[in-house]
Amino acid sequence: MTAALVVTGAMFAFPSAQAEPAVTSKDVENAFHEVEAMNEQVNALGEQTKATQAEIDDLTTDIDRQLTTYREQKQALGEAIVQQQLDAPLGPTASLLGSDDPEEFLEGLGAVQALNSTRADELTQFGRTSKQLKNRRAQLEDRKDALKEATKKADDKRAEIRKKYEAAKAELARLTAAEQAKFNAGSGLDIDFDVKASGKAKAALAFAMAQMGDPYVYGGTGPNSWDCSGLVMKAWAAAGVSIPRVVGPQIAAGKAVPMDQLQPGDIVAYGDMSHDGLYVGNGKVVHAPRPGKSVEITTLSGFTRAARVG
Repeated sequence: MTAALVVTGAMFAFPSAQAEPAVTSKDVENAFHEVEAMNEQVNALGEQTKATQAEIDDLTTDIDRQLTTYREQKQALGEAIVQQQLDAPLGPTASLLGSDDPEEFLEGLGAVQALNSTRADELTQFGRTSKQLKNRRAQLEDRKDALKEATKKADDKRAEIRKKYEAAKAELARLTAAEQAKFNAGSGLDIDFDVKASGKAKAALAFAMAQMGDPYVYGGTGPNSWDCSGLVMKAWAAAGVSIPRVVGPQIAAGKAVPMDQLQPGDIVAYGDMSHDGLYVGNGKVVHAPRPGKSVEITTLSGFTRAARVG
């Protein structure tokens, strides 16, 4: 009886839970990289939102100006019509019909035709202004819809970033204490060589390197926290050069440079345009890496595209 019970218990034994797959530092790095790529998408949406808002502001100003013109033309036409009725309730030609003087009649008729022609021009201009005002208002509504859509996309993407970021942190937490310490260790804040840069490139690099130790923050453009493209943009702004906000457009704004012909100050980026930094020289890059780390010096590993600006 005891043996039978043992056999029966074995038949219904539940399998042990499978162990969760091990996480490597590479897995965690990929998770954070995915979040940073999404952050650049949000940056791009932010630039789109600002551009759309600028269009809305311009259209609003234009509409206000055209509305003033519209009201002035409308008032002038209204006053002309009222005055005409006061002067000749039966119309401007009524007084001519009773004239016995042919010359007076012809002269008066010519004056009426000129008056009607003038009003025809005024009416044409008024119609043109009305049409332009209507078109501008339609454009304004279109841009407002576009702004609403871009804002929603950005908000949705930010929510997705927060979710992905928490997942990446959870992956990081599964590493051993030693692995976490190594993963979070900065590449360095010092260089053991003289930076051979000049002019605007020297000024851009000086600004970027002055930010070393500042924390990475998604969407950061300073003055005390940065994301990768925010640091690059502000570094070149400090050198008097305006470049776009987002990695891809930043690379596109410059002249393409082969990776074996880099000069200090060149913008270097990942091939998928998810991350960039400034080349310092001797195979080193100053960049804002990811949350949990600070602006630092790193190697060219992972950087495959470059552009020269300034």
